[in-house]
Amino acid sequence: MEQARYQEIAMDIAHAIMMGEYHEGEKIHGRSTLAGRYNVSPETVRRAIAILQNVGVVIVNQGVGITVTSKAMAEKFVKSFNQKGEIQIFLEDLKKLMDQRRENDLKIESHLNKLQGYVDRIMSRWLDVGEIEVGKNSPAVGKTLRELRIRERTGTTVIAVVRDGSEQFSPEASFVLRGEDVLLAAGSAEGQMRLQQLIL
Repeated sequence: MEQARYQEIAMDIAHAIMMGEYHEGEKIHGRSTLAGRYNVSPETVRRAIAILQNVGVVIVNQGVGITVTSKAMAEKFVKSFNQKGEIQIFLEDLKKLMDQRRENDLKIESHLNKLQGYVDRIMSRWLDVGEIEVGKNSPAVGKTLRELRIRERTGTTVIAVVRDGSEQFSPEASFVLRGEDVLLAAGSAEGQMRLQQLIL
């Protein structure tokens, strides 16, 4: 399964924390520096940091920057990422076996479907981060995140809100949305589509 560049960067930073390059409580280079280091745009780095914040590896505070919060969570993230790769290889082998023995291998097909669903759930929880803009005339304008009940209605988690070029990470439930706010949302593609319909 091909990885997005921001997913690779999140994995690399988590691995650096696990190996002791960064320590708990230590600040990581700013997004512009990381963008130069990985030769990507600041938006790509922002998505990578959003993933790590969502799983408790780092925290981002306005005026302070990116701070490492948990080496243990970095190790957990790296191990989970590696496990997904192992599962994907196993799935590919099963697909080849099904091509050869589809008529007699109904049990293998059942296992494949279960494993694929498991991988999809893990990938959605850890890695899928989308950017969705609030429409100027959206009914969501002027409402708080609590009132919109985004998690209950879409299954996604709002990791951050980008307003006028500045990010508000882990916004409170009382955060009031404005037109042209951009939500960084973690969740499945289906959930992000429901969120887009909710705030357009």
